[in-house]
Amino acid sequence: MNILHLLSQTHLTGAEVYAADLCKYQTQYGHQCFIISDTLSVKTAVQYYPMPIHNRSYLNRFRNIRAIIKFCKIHQINLIHTHSRAGSWLVNIVRLFVDVAYISTIHGRQGVHFSSKSKNVYGRRIITVCEHLQIHIRNELHINEKVYLIRNIIDEH
Repeated sequence: MNILHLLSQTHLTGAEVYAADLCKYQTQYGHQCFIISDTLSVKTAVQYYPMPIHNRSYLNRFRNIRAIIKFCKIHQINLIHTHSRAGSWLVNIVRLFVDVAYISTIHGRQGVHFSSKSKNVYGRRIITVCEHLQIHIRNELHINEKVYLIRNIIDEH
């Protein structure tokens, strides 16, 4: 399977470490992984492609959508795994043009406001890294999709 991990990282965070560790394990099982993010601070053997995902200007979003669509077609991406709200927002548009599965991991509390409660940008399958985020997603954002708990990976090596 070809998996694209999509992040909006401008500095090192747990989401970046989580995604890089997940890629390591996925490639051990024969999957091909790619990371698209603003920056990548951790070392990884997977291919990294820089893209200004965090920049939410309409022109930049349009450019990112076009680039991700093209990337998915060239690399025959089967699954996009987002690790940020900005990435999730983009994938909702990308999926109108590319038939690709989609999952989101939520690594921290999300802002609670009208738009976050009125539209679920995270998809039908959502991963959280702790129980508190599961409760937050269900009770504060009113997202009733499948929410799975997968804790951060602890790599002893």
